Amino acid sequence: MTVDEKNKEPKEKFLAYYAVLPIQKLGAEHIGVHEDTITDWKKADKEFSDQMGLLKSEWAIKTSARVRNPEWLLERIMKDHFSPRNELTGKEGEALEGLVIIKSANGSSPK
Repeated sequence: MTVDEKNKEPKEKFLAYYAVLPIQKLGAEHIGVHEDTITDWKKADKEFSDQMGLLKSEWAIKTSARVRNPEWLLERIMKDHFSPRNELTGKEGEALEGLVIIKSANGSSPK
């Protein structure tokens, strides 16, 4: 039995889980492998990786239509694409240099 044949059933079981809830870590736990195994499969098997992407996209379409605040859901599940990003830059968008003091939410500086 080749490695591909050995991994066929676990991959199918993982993809079935991932179609319902596209969280790689939970899918890996569901089939009894480490999350790194899924990452290795994605690197070695373009078709498997593409299937994961398609399933995640399909899940987002179906699920976002049923929730009260789709943006909230997408920011949490699809962080790579939808979470807010904060970038700090200096004058004219240049890199910050030297010591930077960040004020707390109430406007006070740390002591």
